[in-house]
Formats: sequence, structure tokens, C-alpha cells
Amino acid sequence: REFMVARLLGDVYRAEADKYTGGALAIFRLAPQDYHRFHSPVDGTIGPMTYIDGEYYTVNPQAIRTALDVYGENVRKIVPIDSPQFGRVMAVCIGAIMVGSIKTAVNDGDFVKRGDEFGYFAFGGSTIVILFEKGAVKWDEDLIINGRASLETLVRVGMGIGTGRQA
Repeated sequence: REFMVARLLGDVYRAEADKYTGGALAIFRLAPQDYHRFHSPVDGTIGPMTYIDGEYYTVNPQAIRTALDVYGENVRKIVPIDSPQFGRVMAVCIGAIMVGSIKTAVNDGDFVKRGDEFGYFAFGGSTIVILFEKGAVKWDEDLIINGRASLETLVRVGMGIGTGRQA
């Protein structure tokens, strides 16, 4: 099945999917040897989180190129972050094979600063998908070039990946 933001966001946030049409999307795939804690991409307030039960398909690049919509079918937790600068940013934490647990270290209504840890995967590798509304962010040039070539870009905690367009 073809990737669809509405399916990714699930029933609770499906009505918000149109806000991200033409927006910016980043996929952070973690390999088993990677750091498995995830950090807030923006300053903001955690909105109502929702857990979506699903499959545990692998998230390796070969699987993503199959007919499966791995991101929309795997188990996931939607973490909305309401940011004064970026609007509502959706962090979608996606479980995968050998990753049965998505743990969040924040509660609805908590304020987080960019870089604050807000959760982790209990074991193995998995993926975070970040959605920004149209016009909210401008990606760094290396990400744009590599993305167009279907190449992954190594990103470490604390590295910048783009700049905000809204003030």
C-alpha cells in the first residue's frame, strides 16, 4: 500500500492530516547499534498522545521499498508537540521487528525544549517520523540532496537539520 499521512496518524489525528500536505517530513531510522532514545525536535507542549496497535515489520530500507506501508501498518505512538514557532509538529514513534516497546518519558501537557529526551525504544532499531506543517521548516541542503538521491544521512543527537521559517 502507498504511504499516506492520514494512515500514519491513525483515527485520532486523521482529521489533521491535511495540515501536513505539502509540509516537511523527516524519517529517522535507527539501526540496532544506534542510540535508542529520542529527543524533541522543537520547543513546545506535548499534546494528547495516542498509541496505535499494529504490525512489527522491519523498517530497513529494502522493506520500505516494498508494497507494504510499513509506517502506516506498524505499531506506533503519536506524540503531537504544539510549538509557538513551528505550529503542531507530529512525532510518530514507530516500533518494528524486535522492538516491542515504545516508551515515552513525558505526559500530555508537559513542556519540552528542543533536544529534551521524550522517550526511547526498549530494544533493537526503529524509526521516528517527524511531520511539519507546510512552510514551517527549511531543511539543510545536504538532507535535500541526499533525499532526492534516496540516500540516508547520518544524524547525531544535537545536530541541526534545518531552520524554522516562522517567527
